[in-house]
Amino acid sequence: MKRLFLATILFLFPLNAQAGFPEGKKGYDLKKIEESFRLPCDEIGNDDCIARALGVGACTWIFEINKDKETGEALRIADTVLVALLKGNSLDLKSMLEKDGLIKNNIKKEATYRINFCREETKKAIPKLIKKLPEGVVLDEERIENLTSVFPLQYLSMFEQMSKYKK
Repeated sequence: MKRLFLATILFLFPLNAQAGFPEGKKGYDLKKIEESFRLPCDEIGNDDCIARALGVGACTWIFEINKDKETGEALRIADTVLVALLKGNSLDLKSMLEKDGLIKNNIKKEATYRINFCREETKKAIPKLIKKLPEGVVLDEERIENLTSVFPLQYLSMFEQMSKYKK
């Protein structure tokens, strides 16, 4: 009876839980991300770990845009978080690419799935990402939905474009 009473009290009081990466007044604690955020790469393999890291990078970009950061600044922040995550898990981003510079299909599929975890936030960010539209084109709900669906592949294509540019 005592346990039931204690369990009831425990569930009645709100608990404060924080999810995500450690962030302070000066931004993300990259050293802490590097040292503490461990992915189960031994269990799931490096490709899946890279896909998860890419998901974190894309969603961080979206979250920063929704915090009213400029697109470029938000992307720089997301990239530093991604690099810290990769470094802390001893992952090499180059290993995600095929010889032709395209991302391996299994990584692209898993990363797209992971990036879609922040789909609702992406919908909110689309109007901030799209600065100029051709004359007569309206950013309505249907267009926002379509752009939200395309966002994961667009994010991943940036990495493919960079790999081709560096050759």
